[in-house]
Amino acid sequence: MSSLTQYTPRALASALRHHYKKSLGQNFLIDENITRTIAREVERFSPTHILEIGPGAGALSVAVAKLGLPYVLLEKDDHCADFLEDVFADQPHVSILHADALTAELPAFCFDKAARPLLVSNLPYNVASQIYFRFIDGHVPLCGMVLMFQREVAQRFLAEPGTSSYGILSVIGQFYHEIEAVMDVPPNCFEPAPKVMSTVLRFIPRTITQSTEEEARFRAFVHAAFRQRRKTLVNSLNGFEQKDRAAWAEVLQSHGYEPTIRAENLSRKDFLNLIDL
Repeated sequence: MSSLTQYTPRALASALRHHYKKSLGQNFLIDENITRTIAREVERFSPTHILEIGPGAGALSVAVAKLGLPYVLLEKDDHCADFLEDVFADQPHVSILHADALTAELPAFCFDKAARPLLVSNLPYNVASQIYFRFIDGHVPLCGMVLMFQREVAQRFLAEPGTSSYGILSVIGQFYHEIEAVMDVPPNCFEPAPKVMSTVLRFIPRTITQSTEEEARFRAFVHAAFRQRRKTLVNSLNGFEQKDRAAWAEVLQSHGYEPTIRAENLSRKDFLNLIDL
């Protein structure tokens, strides 16, 4: 892997400085300490295969590629994809997939029961949540994820009941994963520098005991509960599963909850309890 040592994050970003695309949410990492830390987090999962979404100029890719594992870089942008082909031309374990992460067919190893695939990404801000949910919706059996989000989004994943950041992303994210903050990343670690802080999160899959149908019901329930965030839960749930306010008030009371409770005060376990899952 010695040929990769010539590629510093700043040099990689500089090579593409005339091709930044704001429409794709591109902010290229230029801090080698950050890329090394993320690579170490990837290694902690002991994956057998790695998928990276939105590698951009390849700073994170170079750090992770040094692990020597089969590695697919999924890149939508034409200039970036061509550039990465050159950077990794003599790295047979690295492949470039030129496609849109929201619609592309994922590599076969993502569904190989004998493999331990991992997702890593400095996610484009404009589609970060959509990409996360693509892997949830597709029931992709990853051994873990190491993902960077805008800090505001990361805080929603980590939020506890009763806090202002707590909502749909908190409940559903924590249903599928144990989520840990790895580090905050300031704007000056990117080029161009975003206007906000970023945060790297580590996602450890939980064992899901519910059926696919039960999962869908749980998620629909959570969405309905937060539909009118400032209102009580019985008002938000009015009409959900053909039950009116009075019927939902009875459900709440039968499970030991006050009818005046709001969705933001319920934990993941509370939501599961309320629909008997």
